[in-house]
Amino acid sequence: MPSLVRDAVCRAVACQLRRWSMFLLSIPVCFGGIALAPAPLTRLQVRLQTHLTSYKSRPGTPFQCVVISPYELGGRVLIPQGSIVHGTVRRAHQVRLGLTRERAGLDLDFIRYETPDGMSYPLSAKLASIDNAREQVGRNGHIQGVLAATNPEEVLNGIWEKPAWNMLYRPLEGLTGVGGEILEKCPLGPIGPGVLFGVRCLLMRFPEPEIHLPPGTDMSLRINGAGTVFQSTEAPVAPDLPPGFAEWLADRPFSVEKPGGRPAEDVINVAFIGSQHDLFEAFNGAGWHLADAVTFNSFSRLYLAYNGKSRYDTAPVSKLLYRGHPPDVVFEKSFDTVSKRHHVRIWDAGSFEGEQVWLGAATHDNGVFFDHRAFRFSHKIDRNLDEERSKISVDLTFTGCAQPAMYASHPGGINPVGKSSILTDGEVALLPLQACSAPADYSADPGPGLPGNKVTRLIRRVILEARTYVIRENVYYWAFEVIRHSIRPATTSMAE
Repeated sequence: MPSLVRDAVCRAVACQLRRWSMFLLSIPVCFGGIALAPAPLTRLQVRLQTHLTSYKSRPGTPFQCVVISPYELGGRVLIPQGSIVHGTVRRAHQVRLGLTRERAGLDLDFIRYETPDGMSYPLSAKLASIDNAREQVGRNGHIQGVLAATNPEEVLNGIWEKPAWNMLYRPLEGLTGVGGEILEKCPLGPIGPGVLFGVRCLLMRFPEPEIHLPPGTDMSLRINGAGTVFQSTEAPVAPDLPPGFAEWLADRPFSVEKPGGRPAEDVINVAFIGSQHDLFEAFNGAGWHLADAVTFNSFSRLYLAYNGKSRYDTAPVSKLLYRGHPPDVVFEKSFDTVSKRHHVRIWDAGSFEGEQVWLGAATHDNGVFFDHRAFRFSHKIDRNLDEERSKISVDLTFTGCAQPAMYASHPGGINPVGKSSILTDGEVALLPLQACSAPADYSADPGPGLPGNKVTRLIRRVILEARTYVIRENVYYWAFEVIRHSIRPATTSMAE
């Protein structure tokens, strides 16, 4: 017993030492007024320029990204916009048939960057996040693929199964999903399960479990200042607002409302100066898409994309009003999941000194939840609205479709009434639009196709669904998950 106590104390002390060491490393170390290392949690925003997959990329495969926003600290630009980040694949795990692995995995090393003037410097960084990805990125930079068989339609398998003391006994008819209940009420003979399973395979698309990150994928990197050499230059001075624009903006409302007058979480946080043609060209050049109208077809496509863990670049958005009017246009940008997306609702706000002005409410959908009051699935938004404002500024200025952003404080943006659920400094980013070139076309390089063929993908589906059916789709697993999440303390990472 004394040895057990001693071991526990040693582990606790070691844990505290690790926490204090991370705290000390997060403070810039200064000597003679020169910062030797930036805070390690600062992010570098990059855009992938090569294909990366869990099934084709091999260890050592090179890749590169372009820096879309300058990496700044203390009024200095340490890594300029347009720099090329070079890296290699460290490890790739593919699902194959699903016999030994249900999730794909990918690990990347970022080793150096090359500035626009041709200078090359060592880089030490870890992947922090992939923008709007269905995949998850761990603290160590590991990319973890999805559990393809755990989509909503699959979960129904467990709902129709009654609890039993014999946890190992589960009828094979359960693999047909809801069809298992149908077979109990209306037996269809020995071929019944096969017929129902075939129908479900035709109607319900199975999510692709492998990882494919194509060119154009936005990612953020966590820089380790100790292993990185920076090209430090003075940051450019932020441009001034046009005279009188702040007063013009102060006369416009800050809040956006839901139909019926209820306050929405969205607020006016971006403004654009330019024609409607300029507005469309700017967002098209930055890789954004027009949102579809809410119809039966678009809603059906939205559900199928959600169930299949796939993308829907033009998914419809809910109706919000500004000064009693719906938006004139809605743009959005997503990646490989319909659950996460950037989007902005934009209204024609008249003119300022003879130029057309557009006001927008930009938010980031970062998940989906079931709204029991409306009995439908809804998106939940990121509380930090200023991050979405920055995303639009970065995308439009990187492609040259807008001049550098200018910021105006809105009187209604300070502690907005009824909006305690959001975080914002109350400023509006003004982006003067300008002519820009066509967006980067990555379609010429479609990259690797889907892994395997139709037969092997069907076999993989059967294996993965069977594994999930036995392991997760039962009340025992659900009870374990409820207990596990209820006793696990909630933690928040500054890096996330």
